[in-house]
Amino acid sequence: MNRITWRTRVKELMNALLAVLMVFLIYGLYYSAVYIYHEQFGLNDKFLRSVMTTVELHESGLMVDKRGLSSVEVTPFLTQKKTLKVYKDVGEWQLIVGELHAKKRLWGELTYSVEEQGPYLNRDERDPYVLHSALLEGGKITDSSHPNGAMNQLEKLEDGNVAELFFSLQTLKSPEQVLELLSDYDVRATNMAVYAGELREIKLGNYSSSSAGHTIPHLTLRPRHQFDDNHFLSAWHTFFSSEAGISDDVQQLIADVEWMTNNIKYNGVDEDAKRLAYLRKNGVQVYGATVTGPVRELEKLKEESEFWGFRLGRIEVWNWS
Repeated sequence: MNRITWRTRVKELMNALLAVLMVFLIYGLYYSAVYIYHEQFGLNDKFLRSVMTTVELHESGLMVDKRGLSSVEVTPFLTQKKTLKVYKDVGEWQLIVGELHAKKRLWGELTYSVEEQGPYLNRDERDPYVLHSALLEGGKITDSSHPNGAMNQLEKLEDGNVAELFFSLQTLKSPEQVLELLSDYDVRATNMAVYAGELREIKLGNYSSSSAGHTIPHLTLRPRHQFDDNHFLSAWHTFFSSEAGISDDVQQLIADVEWMTNNIKYNGVDEDAKRLAYLRKNGVQVYGATVTGPVRELEKLKEESEFWGFRLGRIEVWNWS
């Protein structure tokens, strides 16, 4: 009797183990099929393109590390996830300033969060540009007394350092005009703040105002990125080129916004559709820019009457040629 009971228990245990193994086998086959499907049909590359384009066009000067794009996590519930480094250009180095966490559920919205590594307490490095009220009426700023403490900081920095510097503009200008103003200085522009009707036509509710002007969410003009028909990143540029011109970068901005609004679900897509319509009608004008270079060259920018509202960003040891 005891022998029969023992055999029955062994048999039940073996059946249970076989059932567990079958579950793991089925799960492995399912997960492999899911991964192969996403890779074969370019869904992971499309997801990465969505992340890069959405983040870089909406976050002021943050760029996504392009070196870690080989793998995307796909959960059993078909949610795509990716963690990437984000950086800024300071001199000729790419300085890691945080980590990006992005995900997209099947048929759902693309969402992301950026955990910036702020080295200082009580210092806000977001929203560095100010849009003066006078610019909205097509006029010129008559009072540009917004504190320019960044220049006082630059004066106290020793030679042999490079830095990141933000500035706003006295008038709305084309990107070409901004590069022309910068052409006499040994600095490089890394991005520009685009005005796309946020306060005239879109009427955003999430902007802030002060005596200096308005701080608004905006599109960012960046050096162009090129994707092939399968959404694979084939080439990208670090700086705007004054020699080659910036028209290709401007055209790419329009194409990127069009692609985003047609292919991605994300928070703010309706606003971007209105921005796209404004840019097609009025062209691309900017009200601020970010530059990097030697601190002595950055200090000279205070001589340009069109630049105001300077803010100092990250500072690094010499890395400039």
